[in-house]
Amino acid sequence: MRMFRSKNAAEEMGPVYCCQEDGMVGLGCGARSYTRGLHYSREYAVGAAGIRAILADYAARPSAAFRLADYGFRLGPEEQRRRHVIQSLLQVAGLSFSDYRRRFAGDPCDDFAELLEMEQRGLTERSADHLRLTVTGLERSDVIGPWLFSSRVVGLMSEYECR
Repeated sequence: MRMFRSKNAAEEMGPVYCCQEDGMVGLGCGARSYTRGLHYSREYAVGAAGIRAILADYAARPSAAFRLADYGFRLGPEEQRRRHVIQSLLQVAGLSFSDYRRRFAGDPCDDFAELLEMEQRGLTERSADHLRLTVTGLERSDVIGPWLFSSRVVGLMSEYECR
């Protein structure tokens, strides 16, 4: 989950995209999409052979095949909170406590004990309204997201099989 932006990008280009709030509809092969209550995607791969096979399958699909998502699930309230926390922590601005309270009427540290553990391990630092990854946390960001996955998501991922 990376969002890249040129250091030369002008702020006046428009409102800052906020994946926690705005949702995203991905288009094309390997795209991932989510709305407030859904998370779904197309098949993806990282190896050249897998990518070529997926692209060939994608290009050969009839138009009707694009009416449904191949993989995904409906997010309940707990999964929506969890996704918000993950997406926020993995951005430079970090997790805003006031944004979380406004959206979910709770405290993320009460909802997710893992956040307190991260702070105790020096992976995050707290300010008045934010929880941000430290340098050590940023170095480990590729494991922090999965660490916060729910047991349901871990189970769904373990059941996934490439076609």
